[in-house]
Amino acid sequence: MPSGFRLAVILAACVAVAAIALALSSCVSKESGKSESSDVQIGTVMPSSGDLSAFGPYAQRSMDLAFELVNEAGGVNGGMISALHRDSGTNEQVGTDAASGLVNVDGVNILIAAHSSGVTIAIAESVTIPAGVLHISSSSSSKAITALDDNDMVFRTRVNDFVKSQAVASLAHAAGYARVATTYINNAYGASLNESFVENFENEGGQVVAAVPHELGQASYLSELREAAQDEPEVLITIAYPDSGQTLLREAAESQLFGEFMFVDVTKNQSMFDAIGGNHFHGSFGISPGSPQTPSLQDFQRIYSERVGGDVTRQHITEAFDAATVLALAIEKADSDAPVAVRDALRPVANPPGEIVGPGDIARALELVREGKDINYVGASGDIDFDENGDVVSSMQVWQVVDNKIVDTDIYAFPGDEIDLSSVR
Repeated sequence: MPSGFRLAVILAACVAVAAIALALSSCVSKESGKSESSDVQIGTVMPSSGDLSAFGPYAQRSMDLAFELVNEAGGVNGGMISALHRDSGTNEQVGTDAASGLVNVDGVNILIAAHSSGVTIAIAESVTIPAGVLHISSSSSSKAITALDDNDMVFRTRVNDFVKSQAVASLAHAAGYARVATTYINNAYGASLNESFVENFENEGGQVVAAVPHELGQASYLSELREAAQDEPEVLITIAYPDSGQTLLREAAESQLFGEFMFVDVTKNQSMFDAIGGNHFHGSFGISPGSPQTPSLQDFQRIYSERVGGDVTRQHITEAFDAATVLALAIEKADSDAPVAVRDALRPVANPPGEIVGPGDIARALELVREGKDINYVGASGDIDFDENGDVVSSMQVWQVVDNKIVDTDIYAFPGDEIDLSSVR
């Protein structure tokens, strides 16, 4: 064998051995969560495109902000924590493919996903539950998520639709409506919220004269609107994503099929009302998750304003920040990013008892965890007290469209509360 050829073979063998050694040294098992590198990556699947793209990028920035604050306080378990963002496209297949890549190619043990409940459920059933990956959603609210057979591996920081629907029903009654129609997105979120609203509203003596589903991305919604208006309801309650909602609400206003409107959380989007233009919805009420100006919320808004900028009241940014923060605290407490270990540490850092900490106390929170002391993280979005299903309960805030601008009121409601609109009517 020529000496040059022999040398090439030896070098190739050395490279192969080195590559195998490197791969083995950096391999992370989902059971141990340990690797030679102590840095941790959290996968996220958020809508940078599609019908919910108005929300996804801001949620990503909020998560990045949380991890930035954690890293400035020393990181987790001696390493840095960061997010690896992927786009859901507001589409079940696109979202599932993105999640699969994060888990099976990038090797993440923990996922924050997604906005659309249908995408979240698809990811849970196809990717995270079979793989034993810890899954937390900061935005999905369908009650079907509560019922997942998930071995306690799916959590969320967004209040579920059954709780939300109680506030929507109370708002409709407070506004004086007895006969209403709804149009809702024909997916897991829309169907869940509509079904729960109908149940709550009719249990309180109201009548839903029409409940009409609609699909995303239609060129026109006049057929659905005419069906909803057929029995002359007093108001149209619109459960629509912003992109499709822009078309639907413009047609609803311009056709004059309805004189009054009411909105929910996903239609709380100023860009949508700006694009529609006019002043068709003046005085209309909406409701979405929101908490009073607690110290936690004030700290979050101050930090977000200083470091990110822009609107500190955007939908979903508080829940996204809270999801990222409780995960980081749980990873520190577990001394691992192994999914089961982090799951078992989530409630101990988020629920009572323990010293109350919030978005402005992240360094203190990490210090307490490292000292083996109990903490109770109270988030920007409210109490993050995970129940046996991994759900949370938070207050709802009434908002109103005034001169085509979204204006938050000082009216808040917890499940079962009556709503008094006398201060804003």
